[in-house]
Amino acid sequence: MVSKCNRNTPQALLMFFAFSMILFFPSLTMILLGQSSFTLGIVAASLCISFFLGIHFYLHRTVKLDQSVIFALLIIVSCCLFIFVHLFFVNQQLPMLVEVDAKRFIFSFACIFIVVLSAFLAALYLKNNSNTYHFYSVVNICGILLLLNGLISLTKIDFFSTGLAKPTFLFLEPSHFALVVTPFLIYFCLTLSRNKALLLLLIVASWAGYIQNLTLLMGVVLAFTISTRQNLVFAALLFTLFVGALITLLGIDSLSYFTDRLVLSGDNDNLSVLVLFQGWQNAIETLTTQSYLGGGFQQFGVTTVYGSVSDKLYALLGFSINQFDGGATAPKLVGEFGIFGIAFLCSYLIFYLKVFLTLRSNASVSKMDVFFYAIFLASFLEFFIRGVGYFSPLMYLFLVSVFYFTVQKAKIKLEKNETDC
Repeated sequence: MVSKCNRNTPQALLMFFAFSMILFFPSLTMILLGQSSFTLGIVAASLCISFFLGIHFYLHRTVKLDQSVIFALLIIVSCCLFIFVHLFFVNQQLPMLVEVDAKRFIFSFACIFIVVLSAFLAALYLKNNSNTYHFYSVVNICGILLLLNGLISLTKIDFFSTGLAKPTFLFLEPSHFALVVTPFLIYFCLTLSRNKALLLLLIVASWAGYIQNLTLLMGVVLAFTISTRQNLVFAALLFTLFVGALITLLGIDSLSYFTDRLVLSGDNDNLSVLVLFQGWQNAIETLTTQSYLGGGFQQFGVTTVYGSVSDKLYALLGFSINQFDGGATAPKLVGEFGIFGIAFLCSYLIFYLKVFLTLRSNASVSKMDVFFYAIFLASFLEFFIRGVGYFSPLMYLFLVSVFYFTVQKAKIKLEKNETDC
């Protein structure tokens, strides 16, 4: 038994390395190298993960090209071909003086290929790795590290001299931390006892209120809605009463940060709301006035149409803001891929509802499956609430979750986990 655990130690270290690279390295790259996006960190992390997983596969000879693996590979190849063919037709429909940024397209395509391949290899590794005990241990350790990061950030000490108003220790800003921690929050709420889950939700909600971050507060609501065993109508009533009591105790003025962001109108002067409206308006304007095919991969803000909200943001700030990421991933997809982006989002929402109902039905699901379901559900925040483009830790984990369920031939039962080590 001991020798078996010792043999599996390198696998546990490899898992922890991969998780750490995706969760923390991209944000640290932004902070230490002054990057404006996660792209460099995500691509570098993906290359490292691919390299070590490649060595693992070569040494252990565990990869088998069964139907599910071949199907996943066909999906990757088909998507790559689609991106090129789509851009070709988009280029034919662009009006005069509007040109595709070829360098941006080629660079982004190379980066997304590296990221997708790495996510596929990670899912393949999980498929062939039977020791789920180490997987749970690594997830628990990463969850604890994220919780410690949140506690340290409560001091509001700017450890890396970012000059930002809300330094979040290893993360550049609270929203980035919120996107990374939400999958773990959902997972723990589904696997812990009811009292422990409620305590965790209360702690995280208090953090979001103190730091003032709506993205994480939405993550708390999402985790509560998914994990509560009460009737959804009853749960919504309880949550409403909780919010009402909070407003009564603290006063509506103390919650103005959140209420301002809940007024979803282009007339709202809140920058966060305007950025999200800018993304959707530019996407819709592109489809209705220029082309139903969209503007092409990574061409949002380049070939897409600008609306009145973009003008308002420029008037308020004196410069353009968030033109390339759309404010969230969903409007970016619609703006770049048109009707195909809409079709993808519709498919995503259908699967989302299916996963949501599966987790709320008390069905027998292994903890590993629960974790990747949690990632899939948490991705809603990045698609519709606060997106940072295609290259982000949560989007990487989202790809891993999709490939995980694609290549997984049989579910690993919890009873087996307890006999692995």
